[in-house]
Amino acid sequence: MHIYIPELRLKNGEAVNYRIESQLSEFPDQFPSDGSLNLVISASCTGDKVLVNGVLEVTASVDCSRCLEQFIHTFKTDFSEAFTVISGIPEDDNLEQLAEDTANMLTISGDYLYLDEYIRQLVILAREYSPICKPDCKGLCSECGADLNKAPCNCSSNNKQIDVRLLKLKELSPGS
Repeated sequence: MHIYIPELRLKNGEAVNYRIESQLSEFPDQFPSDGSLNLVISASCTGDKVLVNGVLEVTASVDCSRCLEQFIHTFKTDFSEAFTVISGIPEDDNLEQLAEDTANMLTISGDYLYLDEYIRQLVILAREYSPICKPDCKGLCSECGADLNKAPCNCSSNNKQIDVRLLKLKELSPGS
């Protein structure tokens, strides 16, 4: 994914809009292969700065952090960034290296703004740390590992062990 800088300069600061639809499989193996990415970008060039802002939306299959069932999860993030154009010819012809330099140093070498690495980093920062399939997900039983969303387990009623450190609390009664 790239933006041609001379095209932006011809617009004299006016924003150019881009819409990118892609599969997460185009990125390294950190993402699910069945995920999709929608990106709406508005870019403008003023002097030696390229201003980019937009909305990133990702839909992917993930594991619930409570019950471990897979579900389709969608997340969205807004972004805004200013990249500095460095004059001269890029030292490296490797597109991956140019994309990494763009994302890490927020600089542009040459005629193209390579966004692959920047978008990859946006996806990593925007995704939830512990996604859950539904707000009332009951998760797994800590004793037997049964999925409590499907059926209650019997292990907690059969195994009524009380922590010995809490036995003194059992002597207290609400009526005393």
